Amino acid sequence: MADPHIQSPMDVWDKITVIIYRTGFVIAAFSILALTWYPQQAQIAVLIAATCCASSLHIYLKHFRLTFQFATWLALLCALLGWHELALGGALVTLGGLCFKEYFCFRVPLLNLQPAFVAALWFAWVFEGGWIVRILSLIVGGLLLILAVQKWRMPLHFDIGDKTKYQI
Repeated sequence: MADPHIQSPMDVWDKITVIIYRTGFVIAAFSILALTWYPQQAQIAVLIAATCCASSLHIYLKHFRLTFQFATWLALLCALLGWHELALGGALVTLGGLCFKEYFCFRVPLLNLQPAFVAALWFAWVFEGGWIVRILSLIVGGLLLILAVQKWRMPLHFDIGDKTKYQI
């Protein structure tokens, strides 16, 4: 997680990756909100969102960064193999975990519970929970939308922090 009080010099790649990361949350919010109405398209959009976020992570600790990236790679592999429920689950692991991380930056109420919400959403989705899926998609999508708005209100350097702290 970045230190907002530290402003490291940002090159063009830093700016691009911050924009991609933040865009991932916007895509995630709207795709999860659309999950029960346009399931096939929304699942693809959730994978795109997780890929945007995982490909552009600015997390100091390598094991967290690699965990989220690995979950997204597995999700993409599952999608290619036609295991769509597992693909959605992998993408939701990434998005839920990143929401938990972002909770410590923004203190958005309930954002720290997002991993539990996305797990419940996935289980309801797999077991065809009908109206439960709809309610959970509104909660998860709404929290992602609030997070996306909060992220876009910050200067780009807030996502980078102190570059000397990153584990390679």
